[in-house]
Amino acid sequence: MIVQQYDSYAAAQQDATGDDFVFPTTTFSHNGTEHRVVGIPKNAPSEISQLSVSWRNATIPSPPSRGFHGPVSEPTRQQVQTQTGETTSIQIVPYSEEDSIFPQSWYIGDVESVRSLGDTGAFLIHTKQGTTNSQQLPQEGTMSPSLFAYFLGGMQQVLQTLLAATIAAGLLILVVIHNITVMSIRDRLTEIAVIRSTGGSARRVIGIFALRAGIIALVGSVLGYAIGVIAIRAIVNLAIFAGLPISLDPTVTASSARILLVVLVFLVGVGTLAGAIATRTVVLPPPSQLWNNNQTATPSQRQWLSSSRVRLQPKLLPWRTLIPATTTLTVFALIVILSSSLVGALAPLATTSTGTVTEPGSPYPMASRIDSQYASALRSEGLSASPEIIVAQVSDGKPYLARGANYTAFAAVSDAHLTKGHPPRSENQAVIGRDLAQTLNKSTGDTIVVGGSTSPAVSQVTIVGEYRAPGMLDDQLIIPLPTAHTLSTKPGTVHFIRTAGGKPNQILDPQGDASNSESQHKKMRITSVSAPEEALLNQPVPVSVTVENTGSSERTRKVAASIGSETQQRSVTLQPGEETQIQMNMSLSQPGNQTLQVGHYSQPIRVYEQSPLVLPILPEEAPPGSQVAISVQTITERNITDATVSVGETTATTNDQGIALITLPSEPGTYELTAQKGERTRTSQIQVSRDASRRLFADIEVTPKRGSVYTTPEAEIRVVNPWGKELTRNISLVTPAQTRTQTRTVPTYNLSQREVTLEKSTEPGSADQFAPGEYTVSIVSNGTTLASDNYVVVGDERIRSTLAQNTQYSAGSGLGQAVEMVFGNFKLLLFGMIGLAGLTTIGSTTSTFAQVVHSRRRSIGIYRATGATRLQLLKLLLGDVLLLSIPAVIIAVVSALSTVYLLSFSDLMTVFGIQLNVATDPYMLLGVGIGALLLSCIGVLLAVVPFLTAQPTELQ
Repeated sequence: MIVQQYDSYAAAQQDATGDDFVFPTTTFSHNGTEHRVVGIPKNAPSEISQLSVSWRNATIPSPPSRGFHGPVSEPTRQQVQTQTGETTSIQIVPYSEEDSIFPQSWYIGDVESVRSLGDTGAFLIHTKQGTTNSQQLPQEGTMSPSLFAYFLGGMQQVLQTLLAATIAAGLLILVVIHNITVMSIRDRLTEIAVIRSTGGSARRVIGIFALRAGIIALVGSVLGYAIGVIAIRAIVNLAIFAGLPISLDPTVTASSARILLVVLVFLVGVGTLAGAIATRTVVLPPPSQLWNNNQTATPSQRQWLSSSRVRLQPKLLPWRTLIPATTTLTVFALIVILSSSLVGALAPLATTSTGTVTEPGSPYPMASRIDSQYASALRSEGLSASPEIIVAQVSDGKPYLARGANYTAFAAVSDAHLTKGHPPRSENQAVIGRDLAQTLNKSTGDTIVVGGSTSPAVSQVTIVGEYRAPGMLDDQLIIPLPTAHTLSTKPGTVHFIRTAGGKPNQILDPQGDASNSESQHKKMRITSVSAPEEALLNQPVPVSVTVENTGSSERTRKVAASIGSETQQRSVTLQPGEETQIQMNMSLSQPGNQTLQVGHYSQPIRVYEQSPLVLPILPEEAPPGSQVAISVQTITERNITDATVSVGETTATTNDQGIALITLPSEPGTYELTAQKGERTRTSQIQVSRDASRRLFADIEVTPKRGSVYTTPEAEIRVVNPWGKELTRNISLVTPAQTRTQTRTVPTYNLSQREVTLEKSTEPGSADQFAPGEYTVSIVSNGTTLASDNYVVVGDERIRSTLAQNTQYSAGSGLGQAVEMVFGNFKLLLFGMIGLAGLTTIGSTTSTFAQVVHSRRRSIGIYRATGATRLQLLKLLLGDVLLLSIPAVIIAVVSALSTVYLLSFSDLMTVFGIQLNVATDPYMLLGVGIGALLLSCIGVLLAVVPFLTAQPTELQ
């Protein structure tokens, strides 16, 4: 399918055809978060069968009879704010289908319900069969699934780049064939003069030499192809023998034969044109003037040259040689700069400082499936780790890559930094690389539709930031992992985990060298510190320190904690892989802001002389005239008795449990609620509204806070009904493994408390049973989260063993490995391209200097006849070559850079969505210049050999 986004629902309907579907869409805000809602038309099918795949159906969700489907566990009503600023109440029910072409985080309703929320845009979806089978990609809209289209579009961009290379090769052939034809014409001036004098037409002479040049180009192209096949096969065999990855295949297929035929016709045509151009010099002047080609310097020029201290005029080679020499050297510099630009984009993907953790046996990283929580185990070993998903995209006919990742983790392993905006803060936000922003013409604030690469799915994100990163890493769109899960893999699963720093191969190889393992894990370390953020003067402050022995032998360490002037120490001895918690009670003798320091951990603590009042149970909104229990406590959770609580005209006093029963005003509005005890006062606001519902309050505390995969944590749950009315609610305990839901009736002013064991997943082989990481345990009531707490699963020696069994590590990034799989060893490819450019340049410069030396053969013969040795003539010619080549090289490098810069403004410098940056490294440019000079010298050596070995009498 092809998805287009419209700002107007009417415009989308106008552009739709009989096979298209129009889905109105808008957004609303709930609790300060923006959500997208989509309307389903009545004629939409339940499934687009031609787009369904074995792992996911292309389901169009059906709207409920009333309200909207949304990301809730139980039916509920929500107060939402539309784009026009109006507040309305809508009914939300859970989804009834698991598969959907839209994200489960979006709200789904019928067309009328969505349009009732205000101004709407639309998604226009084309689903006509055969669209993706066309060789021409649609120039508007986002494709899904897009993997085939991504590679098709990328290869079309490669062919465009090869077209530019073919044109450059045509320039070289033009120079070579022109030089050969000029020498041939010079040797046949007598015959040409006879033909012209006896009535031969200029068209006939041009035709003879043009045909001859075309035949030379044809024979040369065929021989060049044969030599190229032999050279490529030799390179392939050498690479295989050396163990290098390579994917060059010289086998001719029907498709490649068609391309070769087009290239052959083009090159032969260029050769024919070169022959015709070279012949013009002998058909324009009269036959009697064909031998009058010598140019002499004017008297003023001779006088200036004779007065020059430095020889600026070549003795044998004319200055007109500068033009063809510059042309050939420009093509050489162009190929080297383009190759360096390509490697500059790909090289950061294969650095040894980064690595990729993938599923064992996966043919390539994007086919891998591993648990994202393995990243936490790698981080616990001191590594930076980023779980990521690659989602190939085609938008408006342009292929590019979207990457599902947490931006902070991505930046840590990619050396990326934001230049505009901020990181994504929700599922519908994304950041874009600077080069991709230029390719797609997008900037911060723009929205972009993203589709699934192998799954029929579509989503939309808003670009909230722009970043820079080395190489091709800033040619990508970074979307949050939850968004990528809706487009690709199931939640909790990623393609690979990229790492940076450390030695993950030793972490993932517990059977490795013992000395290296001991060096890697030689210390006991503090893994976490917890303490309250607020405390009272001269009252004990509980400090909990977790210490882990990551070494291979029993170790002892002293742990010191300090706040202000007070310091406490504990000594702890642990076995290999053992972990323990140390409890300390520290007293604070000075009020104000203090800092707790334990090892390299630090935490600010606010110290009060007298505890401020706290209102732990306070509804944000309530129905008019409702009765509610207000609790007043200190920051240490001590109840405050005899505190005065007032709201409106009502005042009450707290009892010995710190609770005051308050009757709220009967008129809607915003009221101040004030609690006062002596000089201490706490003021808050409460909204009285007829649409408000009474909700429960809850608290959950998981113990222990940290544990291994074999630890069974427990959760203490407290549920409070502060209202003077009995409440019946669906209450769910959401854990990493499962969700337990029950319907409970909570009496008025009631506090219920219970302890629950958080069981592990009962599914065989479930990754949740082993994967380390941070998990959230929540209490949810009717779709609203009442309370949550975090539980951290840490790694140990057994975790590392599990990682070693379930994953494999390789150096470089996932895309770098994919590039090497597709293109082979691109460094070898670089050297091959530069070598080919060098050989081609030697051939073209040889023909250039051969033509010029041929025109000066009589002068060389005179030098030889008057006693000049071959070595003297060679030095003279090399001096002329250097004199000509230095400006030629400068002009060539500048011209090549200018050409590449001009190409950078077109799609010719973009391949698979990757924008190739112009390589301007001064050492590389210096190497290009020196290499061009050497190639020029080699060319003149090869060109002059026949004239130096011939007898002087043969050079007339």
